[in-house]
Amino acid sequence: MLYETVAMTILAVAVILTILFSYNKPKDNKLRIWGITTMFFIAPLLSWLVGRFYGISEGSGFAMMGVLVIMFPILFVVGFVLYWRGA
Repeated sequence: MLYETVAMTILAVAVILTILFSYNKPKDNKLRIWGITTMFFIAPLLSWLVGRFYGISEGSGFAMMGVLVIMFPILFVVGFVLYWRGA
């Protein structure tokens, strides 16, 4: 349970810092900041956390990897699109 707590803490700190950094910025800068955060913090950590909890509930590591492999690219592409729209 230690790894999950560390991942949730890093995710929460990243989102809070992103909110603070994007406050009172033009829309383009906000999109770029949120795109970078989504690609490098939200996508890997959130997909790992969701996969981990799903794998524990199902009792299968393969279920965890399946969720991880599906969620990570989708969230990464969402972050890339956000960054691209802000550029």
